[in-house]
Amino acid sequence: MPEQTDNEDTSVRVAVRIRPQLAREKIDMCRTCTTVAAETKQISLGSDRMFTYDFVFDMDSQQNEIYDTIVRSLIEGCFDGYNATVFAYGQTGSGKTYTMGTGFEPGIKAEEEGIIPRAVHHLFAGIQERKEKAEAAKEPAPEFKIHALHG
Repeated sequence: MPEQTDNEDTSVRVAVRIRPQLAREKIDMCRTCTTVAAETKQISLGSDRMFTYDFVFDMDSQQNEIYDTIVRSLIEGCFDGYNATVFAYGQTGSGKTYTMGTGFEPGIKAEEEGIIPRAVHHLFAGIQERKEKAEAAKEPAPEFKIHALHG
């Protein structure tokens, strides 16, 4: 099975990503009310509430960091016969579409691709790699002739 985190016996893991403020929120001078402690995998909300998750990502997290940390091992597990599901849940405007990469914006930069396009690329690259290895294994073996001499 793919490499596991601290909760090896758990089938479901939860990741939280705090999105950066939108331009409108900055103009309205909205305050940030969350603090991320990545080393303890905790998010504090205000000054009195703390929540712990399997993975936490702050406003500066990048798409590749999310994919590499959460999804890459799940896709590799699929090649070993395991099933995996990744889904995003949250309020409207919380960043689900951006993180999952389902906005289908033309001309999006590769580093901004979300989970789904990265997973599709990973799957097809893995299929191609395994196909090439299988074809290389089918190379004909050199032919040997053995003659028995009686005499």
